[in-house]
Amino acid sequence: MSGLSVLCGAKMRSTAATGWGIALAVIGLASLAAAAILAWVVVPDRKELPADTNTTRAFDGTAEVLLNPAAIASGDLRNALLVNVPVTAERTVQVTATDGDVAQVADTRSLTAQGSQVGRTQVSYAVDRTSLEAAEPPSGWSVTPHQGLTVSWPIGAEQRDYTAWVNETQTTTTAKYVREEDKGGVNTYVYEATVAAAPIRDQQVLGTLPSALPLQVLSGLAGSLPIPESAKAQLAQALPGLGDPVPLSYTYESTSTYWVEPTTGIVVDLERKEIRRAGLGGAGSPLAVPIYDVSTSFTDTAVTEAANDASDARGTIDLLGTTLPWILAIAGLALLILGVILLVLGLRRRRTPRRSPDATPDQMPGSP
Repeated sequence: MSGLSVLCGAKMRSTAATGWGIALAVIGLASLAAAAILAWVVVPDRKELPADTNTTRAFDGTAEVLLNPAAIASGDLRNALLVNVPVTAERTVQVTATDGDVAQVADTRSLTAQGSQVGRTQVSYAVDRTSLEAAEPPSGWSVTPHQGLTVSWPIGAEQRDYTAWVNETQTTTTAKYVREEDKGGVNTYVYEATVAAAPIRDQQVLGTLPSALPLQVLSGLAGSLPIPESAKAQLAQALPGLGDPVPLSYTYESTSTYWVEPTTGIVVDLERKEIRRAGLGGAGSPLAVPIYDVSTSFTDTAVTEAANDASDARGTIDLLGTTLPWILAIAGLALLILGVILLVLGLRRRRTPRRSPDATPDQMPGSP
């Protein structure tokens, strides 16, 4: 009986080891598969522009000079030209549709001075949801053709120059990488972009600006321009020879600095100086005066909000893309190895059961 008990005990231990080995191996393989899914499926999805993106950032700043088209249209010359006034602005970036890897994004901007909105534009782009570069729009989308970046930086921004779109002039410029810097408590890459003076081609902007002004109105405005007295005298002398009404053309130029959290591509702060000039006498006229000289940047609250958004998004990407996959991979590999060891031991015990010291030859397995 004692030999039979030993055999039974050995068989039970062998079965248990085999069962545990299979279970641990299966769990280990499942953990490795989960790590791979997180790293290669879930995280890449997180590195796309989300379909529910709807972000508004607030700006404040100063207008050294600001032509108010609404006041001109109503004949209110007293408020037609604003000089050295505080301004506020808003920019909203909203994904309005998606089609696979392509998103339709509405970029809405507005400017307010002295409690009244003095400018608003809305442009829709078709962008690649990963690179945020221009993408081929699906049939039925109404978007503005463009090149380069428009609404933000890609997730995983790099220390290199990017091509950026300038919708006012329908041209591109280079956003140059210049340095790394802390902004709002997060590490950012800093890019600078300069747009040389070029004709305004954005029909929304041109639609708010007069194509010509009566000589009398223009003469009245000229005296309020923040330009040297010598330039005012030159302008007063030149105006009578420009005709009545005086035809106008417009150029745009700007300098911008962006602070971008690289893991998420979120812009944490943006400083921009924009200048529009009116060419008196039509396109190509050497006589040009500033009608829009506005400097803005994120409000302190907007910087804090953007930094918090970047920190939260970066934490999620790091957790799903690095921390959890490594934990699952290490644990899965350890469980798989342990499971294989137990499985091998169980199979060996089944094949070579131990002989009881009390067993006689005719009690051994295989005895006649």
